[in-house]
Amino acid sequence: MIIKSNAFEVPIYKVTLPNHKEIKEKFLKDVMPKLEELPGPNNIGLNLYSDYFEGLEKLGPEWIDYYNSTIVNFQKKAGFNQNKKWVTDVDLWYNVGIEGSSQEEHDHMGGFPGVVYSAIHYLIYDPNEHEPTIFYNPIHHTYLRNMHPCNGEDMPTDWRKGYYSPTVAEGDIIFFPSYLRHSVPYQRSKVIRATIAMNLTIGNPNEFLFKNVVTS
Repeated sequence: MIIKSNAFEVPIYKVTLPNHKEIKEKFLKDVMPKLEELPGPNNIGLNLYSDYFEGLEKLGPEWIDYYNSTIVNFQKKAGFNQNKKWVTDVDLWYNVGIEGSSQEEHDHMGGFPGVVYSAIHYLIYDPNEHEPTIFYNPIHHTYLRNMHPCNGEDMPTDWRKGYYSPTVAEGDIIFFPSYLRHSVPYQRSKVIRATIAMNLTIGNPNEFLFKNVVTS
C-alpha cells in the first residue's frame, strides 16, 4: 500500500473579528469622508487609496487596540510558547480598492528584524462583488524546474496547484507567514473593497526596539 503524507504545510489562520462592526463604523466615520474629498487614489499605478503610500494620513496607534485580543489569541493558536513573554510590534495600514484597482504579487518580510506573520482584515467586502487575496505556492517554481517538459496537464496532480484563494467574508481576518507571496486581482466592481493589513514582528522584549506593541 502506498501512503501519502504531507511533510510541510503553509499555515493560514482565519477568524471572524468579534468587534468588526465597531471597526467598520469607525473607518466609515473617520477615514472614508477624507478619501471622498480627494480627486482620485493616491497610488495611481495601482488605482488604490492606501495610507501605506505617501499622501494620506496614516492610521494612529489607537487602531491597534481593536486587534489586540485577536492577535494574542492567534499567537496561542499558532503555537507560540505561552511560558515565554512575547512582544509583538504591529504595523497596520488600510487599502481601499475601486474599479480598476489591483495589487501586484509581493511579500511582507521586510528588513531586520523580519516580520513573522502578516494579517488581512476584510473590512468592506462582498463576495458577490469582490475577489479574495491570491496566495502563491512558495515552491511551485521548484516543481516547474524539475518537470521536463512541463505544462499544467503534464505535471503530477500534486504539483499543479500554484496558487490558493481562501474563502472569506466581510469581518474575517486571516493570518499568514509574511514570506508567503500574494496579490489582489484586478477589481471590476464599482463597489469599494477595503482591507486593513498588518505586519506582526514577534520577539523577545529585550531583543528589539518595539514601537506599537501587543504583549502576551
